[in-house]
Amino acid sequence: MKTKGYLIILTMILAVGLAGCGSNENNQSNEKKSLSANMSNDPSSSSSSSNSSKSWSDYQYKVPKSVQNNTHYVKNGDLSKKHQFTFDRFGTRQQLADVTTQPTNIEVGKLTYKVNQVRVIKNTAKTPQAKEAAEQVLNLQHIPDTYYTFVLNYTITNRHHFTIALNGVDYVKTNQGQTLTTANQLTDSSAGNKVGANRAVSFAMTGYLHDYATSPATKLAIKFGPVYTTSQKQVANAPGSTLNLNLK
Repeated sequence: MKTKGYLIILTMILAVGLAGCGSNENNQSNEKKSLSANMSNDPSSSSSSSNSSKSWSDYQYKVPKSVQNNTHYVKNGDLSKKHQFTFDRFGTRQQLADVTTQPTNIEVGKLTYKVNQVRVIKNTAKTPQAKEAAEQVLNLQHIPDTYYTFVLNYTITNRHHFTIALNGVDYVKTNQGQTLTTANQLTDSSAGNKVGANRAVSFAMTGYLHDYATSPATKLAIKFGPVYTTSQKQVANAPGSTLNLNLK
């Protein structure tokens, strides 16, 4: 990967453990989350780590005025209709290819995992910075100029009388035989975060869809991990079944 004077290339923590790990690990995982939030254009995910993104640089892609005048351009990144597009701060053109908004949930004891929305995004890197950021976030040695990702927005509701600590998703599988984990092609903002007693918190998951243009995946199977107390005592097993979603 080329070294850019304005971009600090970081060694990332690829699999995030429980909250309460060493401060260096937390800082590195926050770097990855801040980049992931830019990729998913998700304000709730970026708010907690917006400061850490500055360590990557203050680089901000300037969207040409001719592009801003396009009727499909969405400045705030809230893509809700097919063909709408936006840009992340590194210069990735993100166009909505498909969206599913029918809620799906799975319950495990006093926890509920509810998927609110799944979007398939066509990403086109317009700058070297855009490719480098995506490669770092998704842990890929090389990413093509145009590639597809899914962005999954979900909510975890904790009905326990105490705060829980999340270990993130175990894996995601597609019906094209692809397996994604947080160490490979997947980033999940829930890993290392907490949900207070009788609270609900929303998170975002972004995954790379291999060869989507020629062999599109149409289904996802998501396996969530176990849940712990803030003192790292397990309080809930991983859901016994996967949460199955349609991408189309």
